[in-house]
Amino acid sequence: MKLAWIALVLAACTQPRSTRCKQVCAREYECAAQKTSTVPFDEKECIAACSVLEADQDNVAKVQQHAECVMSHQDCSDVLTCP
Repeated sequence: MKLAWIALVLAACTQPRSTRCKQVCAREYECAAQKTSTVPFDEKECIAACSVLEADQDNVAKVQQHAECVMSHQDCSDVLTCP
């Protein structure tokens, strides 16, 4: 488990950051800040995780679906509940 986490972190450090991930994470950060969530939202960590998932062929559709959900909602409550 620990080795898998280290591999994910290292992969995240070397993954190129996609425009889609930057836009989605920026929107999620904006909504998290607006809702004054008690859970901190790390935009850079979001972008890194998104980029790793986006590079994995098994997860591309999930990233696309999540991005479409986030970008299609105006209300932050809806954005923060996107799958």
